[in-house]
Amino acid sequence: MENVKKYKYMGFIILQSVIYGFGNPLTKIAFESITPFWSLAVRFTTAFLVFILFFGKGIIASLKTVEPKAYLPAGICMASAYISCNLALNWTSATNVGFLMSLPVIFAPILALLVYKVKYRFIHIPIQIVVVIGLYLLCFDGNSFVIGKGEITALITAISIAGALVFGEESLKQLNAVAVSAVQAGITALISLPCALIFESTEVLSRVTLPAWLVVLYLAIFCTNIAYMLQNSALKNISSAAVSMLQCTQPILTALISYFLLGEKLSTLGIIGAAIIIICIIAENIISSKEQSHPEKYV
Repeated sequence: MENVKKYKYMGFIILQSVIYGFGNPLTKIAFESITPFWSLAVRFTTAFLVFILFFGKGIIASLKTVEPKAYLPAGICMASAYISCNLALNWTSATNVGFLMSLPVIFAPILALLVYKVKYRFIHIPIQIVVVIGLYLLCFDGNSFVIGKGEITALITAISIAGALVFGEESLKQLNAVAVSAVQAGITALISLPCALIFESTEVLSRVTLPAWLVVLYLAIFCTNIAYMLQNSALKNISSAAVSMLQCTQPILTALISYFLLGEKLSTLGIIGAAIIIICIIAENIISSKEQSHPEKYV
C-alpha cells in the first residue's frame, strides 16, 4: 500500500512535467497574437487572484508574521525566471528553452556559496564542465556555435530559478509554500504589468485571438496554480530529491510536444547535447541527495 501511495505522488510530478511540457510550445503559439509582457501580466494576475480566492486568509495571516526580506528575494528571483522564460520563448525554440531552463540544479551550489557561504564541493566541477559541452552541442547548428539572445535569456531563467531555490529554502523556513507561491505570482504580475504598459502597446489586447487567450488561461490555471499544487502535494509524501529527479522529464516532454505542435527538431549533435544535459542534471541530483545524507564524504 505504501508503494502504491509513493507511485501516486511520483505520478503527480510526471503530470506536472506534462503540463509544463505543453506550456512552452503553447506559449509560442499564443505569441502569434499576444506579446510576452501582456501574456505574463494577464497570466500571473489571474493566478494570483486564484490563490487569493482559495487561500487568501491563510496567505495574509502568514505574511503578517514575517518581514518582507523573508520572501522578497525568492519572489523577485522567480519573477525574473518567469519573465526571462517568456522572452526566451519569443526569441528561440521551445525545445532549446526547455533544456536550458532545466539547469538550476547545476547553478544552485554556486549561488549558495556566493549568498550563504555554503561549502562548494569539488565533485560538482566535472559535472559543470560536461554541461558546458552539452550546451555547446545543443547550440551548434551544424556549421557554427550559435547562442543568441534567446539562449542567453533561457540561461538567465535557469540562474533565476536557482536563485529562487536558494532563497526559497530560507523563505519556507518561515512561510508555508502556498504563501511563497502566491507572493511569487503577485510580484511577477506587479513587474509584468508596468513592463507591458511601457514596452508594449495596449492595442495588442484588442487583436488577441481566442486561442491565445485560452493558452494564457491554461498557463495561469494549469502551469501556475495546478502545477504548484501537484508539486506541493508530492513534496509532502516523497523526498525533494525524488521530485527533482522526476522533473528531469520536463525538457524531454517539451522537446517531444514541440516536435508535434511546432515541428521543431534537434540536430543529431543537438540530441547528443540534450542527452548530456539530462545526464548531468540526474547526476547532480544524485550527488546533492548524497551530500545531504553524508556531507563528510564530499570534500
